[in-house]
Amino acid sequence: MACGPRASWLLIGADRAAWTPLARMLAQSLARFGVQAELSDGQTRPSPIAPVLCDARHREMVRSLLDDTPPRLAPLLIHGVQAPQARARLILSGADDAVSGRIAPYELAARMIAAQRARDAAQGIIRLAGFSFDTGLRQLCWRGEIVPLMPREFDLLLVLARHAGLPVSRDVLLRSVWRTAFDPGTNSPEVHIFKLRQRLASLGGAVRIETVKRQGYRLVCAPHPRG
Repeated sequence: MACGPRASWLLIGADRAAWTPLARMLAQSLARFGVQAELSDGQTRPSPIAPVLCDARHREMVRSLLDDTPPRLAPLLIHGVQAPQARARLILSGADDAVSGRIAPYELAARMIAAQRARDAAQGIIRLAGFSFDTGLRQLCWRGEIVPLMPREFDLLLVLARHAGLPVSRDVLLRSVWRTAFDPGTNSPEVHIFKLRQRLASLGGAVRIETVKRQGYRLVCAPHPRG
């Protein structure tokens, strides 16, 4: 599985006449909190790699998704489950989460993001500073495009991305990337930073590495333009 862009969530309901207006409002609300979602036709079985928010009243689809073989690779959330016991049963049956229909959009968005983050982590995907790091394949993606990196460049960028916006000292880089507890006097960090800057230049200035005097290096990301 390549570390491409994060897929939109599919919103699935049984009664389109009742579900469609709710789903459209949900999609608009979720977009304000950084979650992209789109309405499904409610009939087509979604791909195992598509994250799904399913209306609990669509019992046939809920049962089908819980019984997926092989198991789903993307999160499944069940919406509109009022009873705590029912929510618990759905989670124990394989759903990543189950929520009441009265849940606030910002809490729903947070739960969807958390479920996706947990699935990513289980597959070795780390999403930071706009990048997708596939730690199994040791592959880096930026907006769906693979950025070629040497192994140590990958590790170096991952450390900087974990602290995006904050300076990371040379000592921290040596411990985290070169696995040494002392400074051997090598210029290897500087050489790799130089090469990494060259690699990042292909991103058109969206991400850069700054040198912070007497503090180390800082990864800086340009803000995303608002749509």
